[in-house]
Amino acid sequence: MSHENHTALVTGANAGLGFDAAAQLAERGYGQVILACRTLEKADAARRKLAERAGKDVFDVLAIDVADLDASKGAAQTLIEQGRTIDLLVLNAGLTRQKLEHTAQGIEMTLAASLFGHHLVTMELLAGGRLAPEAHIVIAGSESARGDVPTFGLPDYDAIKEAVGGDIDAAMDAVARGEQPKSYSGNSTYANAKLWVAWWAAALSRQLPDGMVVVAVSPGSAPGTSFGRHMPVWMRVLMLPMMKLVGPLFGMAGSVAQGAQRYVDAGDFATDASGKFWASPPGKAVGPLEVQAQDQFSDEKLQEAAWRSVVRLTGVGMPSV
Repeated sequence: MSHENHTALVTGANAGLGFDAAAQLAERGYGQVILACRTLEKADAARRKLAERAGKDVFDVLAIDVADLDASKGAAQTLIEQGRTIDLLVLNAGLTRQKLEHTAQGIEMTLAASLFGHHLVTMELLAGGRLAPEAHIVIAGSESARGDVPTFGLPDYDAIKEAVGGDIDAAMDAVARGEQPKSYSGNSTYANAKLWVAWWAAALSRQLPDGMVVVAVSPGSAPGTSFGRHMPVWMRVLMLPMMKLVGPLFGMAGSVAQGAQRYVDAGDFATDASGKFWASPPGKAVGPLEVQAQDQFSDEKLQEAAWRSVVRLTGVGMPSV
């Protein structure tokens, strides 16, 4: 497929997976790649490096802090005012925290950055008619959402629902605010955020106009990124260096380029891929992409409950398109 007349937008494009995905999109022939970063300074610095790497400057810049709803809405409005039509959204930005933090809107920080800001951008672009008829939305997932990655457990939603009186919507809102019965765990909070990402993609796929595609895609384990800077000391000093060395031998680590290519490849997925969570084979963190078949990913009640919570807490739902 030719992408000469296509525009892609990548969040978190100034480093790591986002930076490499932007480079690969240019190399694959996208006519324009928008680098959406927390500051224009970071975006401009990335633009210079990417233009040099690609041998051409097809890059533009946009300031966005996806952990802040106001900033996310403002960035989307900027794109709408500029008359941009987006063919590919790569919603890559995210973070993790080792203690409970909230955004200005009271949302748990990891979930806000992984999903809530991206939801707001997507809804605003849809409402403004700025997504192409065959647009692809690719949002970053993680194998940790399967619940089989050591130290990355998932919440017990039955227990949370019971704790709030049996109301699934109240349970979802409590999780979104970081108000769980168990003590805070940065790793489990991250895994849960990526579970919500998969639920969101599934719920959105049932509402998008025919021709559009939304998928959750894990880039796999790529310890060469700067993502681990917020992890505990023992993980930064011991686990990540070890993963870089021996992880590739056991199918547990790959390169940044391989992870970014997963995003780029998903930009060409057929419509029957929409709504699914794509990640590594069972027990692996790299390898060929597969649809994840664990029960939690196909639970439509939880998909819709997570969607309703995102809509309530952002104040923005699916527009009439």
